[in-house]
Amino acid sequence: MRALLVLLIFVFASCQNSTTPQEEGNQTTTATLHWTGEIAADGCGFEIEIDGERYLPENEAAIPDRYKERDSSHVQLTYKALPEPIDRRCGMLPQPRIMPAIQVLQVEAL
Repeated sequence: MRALLVLLIFVFASCQNSTTPQEEGNQTTTATLHWTGEIAADGCGFEIEIDGERYLPENEAAIPDRYKERDSSHVQLTYKALPEPIDRRCGMLPQPRIMPAIQVLQVEAL
C-alpha cells in the first residue's frame, strides 16, 4: 500500500511539468489583427501589428475565422518571432511584400 502511495505521488509530480504557451522565445502582448481579404480573392490575408510594426503570420490558419469579420481587431496574442522574413506575393501588387515573420501560438479577444 505504501509503495502504491509513493508511486501515485511520483506520477502526480511528474505530470506537473507540462509545457505552457510561455516556452522559451514565446511572447504575449496586445496586438491588432488587420484582415486584408482572402489571398485567393486578391487579398493578402492577415497582418499583425505589434507596437507599430507589422508582421506576417507564417501559420495564418491558427487565427480563428471570426477575426475575418472586421477589418481590424484588438487581441491578446501569444507568438514566437521567426528569424526569416516572409515574402508574400498577393493581391494586385506588382512587387513582393517582404515583412518580418511570426508564428501565432494563441489568439484571445480583448
